[in-house]
Amino acid sequence: MNNYNEDKFNEILKHKAKQENIQVPENLKKDVLKTLNKLPDRKVKRKNKLSKVSGLVAGLIVCLLTFNVFMPAYAESLPIIGPTFKEINEAIGIGDKYVKGSKDVDITKKYKDTTMTINNIYYDGVELAIAYELKSETGFDDKPIIFPIIRSGFKGIQYDNEENNGEFIDDNTYVGLASYSFTNDKLPDKAKIEFIVNDLYGNWVGYYPKKLDFKFSIDSKDMGKEVYTINKDIKYGEESFKIREVIKSKLNTVVYVDVYNENSKANKYYQGDYLKEYNFEFIALDDKGIPLNNKGMEFDGVFKAKKSLIGTSIFRFDEISQETKSITLIPIINNSNRMSIINNRIENVKYTIEKINKDNETLIKSSSEGEYIINDIDFQEDKTVVNIKAKKYLRTLEDINISIWDEEKLDKYNNSNKGQEYEWYKGTTDIEIKETKFNGLDDGYNFTLTLPALDKNKDYYISVPDLGIKVLENEKITVDLSKN
Repeated sequence: MNNYNEDKFNEILKHKAKQENIQVPENLKKDVLKTLNKLPDRKVKRKNKLSKVSGLVAGLIVCLLTFNVFMPAYAESLPIIGPTFKEINEAIGIGDKYVKGSKDVDITKKYKDTTMTINNIYYDGVELAIAYELKSETGFDDKPIIFPIIRSGFKGIQYDNEENNGEFIDDNTYVGLASYSFTNDKLPDKAKIEFIVNDLYGNWVGYYPKKLDFKFSIDSKDMGKEVYTINKDIKYGEESFKIREVIKSKLNTVVYVDVYNENSKANKYYQGDYLKEYNFEFIALDDKGIPLNNKGMEFDGVFKAKKSLIGTSIFRFDEISQETKSITLIPIINNSNRMSIINNRIENVKYTIEKINKDNETLIKSSSEGEYIINDIDFQEDKTVVNIKAKKYLRTLEDINISIWDEEKLDKYNNSNKGQEYEWYKGTTDIEIKETKFNGLDDGYNFTLTLPALDKNKDYYISVPDLGIKVLENEKITVDLSKN
């Protein structure tokens, strides 16, 4: 969700333009500052149209959004636009995916009273991002959400919506960013696509008539995409995995893995769908040891005549900065995501649990999840603060995979055959972790957890789920990003 603040938007424009030493002709500077000072204090209603106040300022704002979304380095180098880039972005709240190296297309289409211009596109082989502007002579019913029909030749392309965000400039103008991933229905690196917008609010209204119909070419290699060939083989059980390549782009880090299994069998419970007993996955770390968030995995496999499987897994992680010199891929075997049907019964997750020591450190070790150390717990009047170290590989810094229980939940767990009874957890809740603050790396990942104010006289417990993770430490791969 964006967090647009209209008062802040105007005040930032005025303040920053006055504050900075703008290297442009003095007469232009005076005209721009004069126009900025005339900006009205807009209310929640968007009836005060910026276009009526000043065509120059409206144009500046549209340019700011277009440059900010895809070309921040360039935007920051420009007079007026440069000094306001970070602050304007904060006020507009479009998001933090700004892509340098996008393609300027500036294609405009019109249907009845609505005009749409696609200003920039970026494509890396798995995700397409667009910066666009909408104008409506009669205004908008709601905030636009662009769910297009995307076609390549005669083929409709399935996608997942990654982002749809933006803000109104006035009653009749909306500027936004949208992006779509194609891991389910992969497009080639170079393609001609048709991008059809038949509704502005995310509704399905059919294929025809084609209202706003764009056609353009995309080529990921022209937009800074870098390919690193790996070709490393890993054998686990009956399966073989070839880590084929790693893709680095402005939007994603993508790992392609070819999978081979000569003896896979269709599971009787799923009518021929392939059900593995485990998932082969990765934890990805940058050169500082910080994990890249996993954005998802897709598997494209085909059964052969003897039900052998040959397919490709596509792992997608967050983008990495230009300063990152290498990434490390740690293969893991994950048993937690499979359907745990064992002898026709469902097996629930088991937990390792330790009582939190209020006066000394608390150590908890899990057979598959590494170890955690609670250094101290501080019972304050309005909150409870826990300092904890995770000595393990983490998938993300946002969720360290622990929970805090009270005695009531512990008793329910123990009285249900260690959580093996059906829905034993009903009627219980974990103690809320209101904030997880990362404090850096020092012999592990260090965090401060903020909990609600707790009763110091009661006992509390740290619990770690046994997710059946096996780290293939000897198979980890470090990719040197300077060699390409």
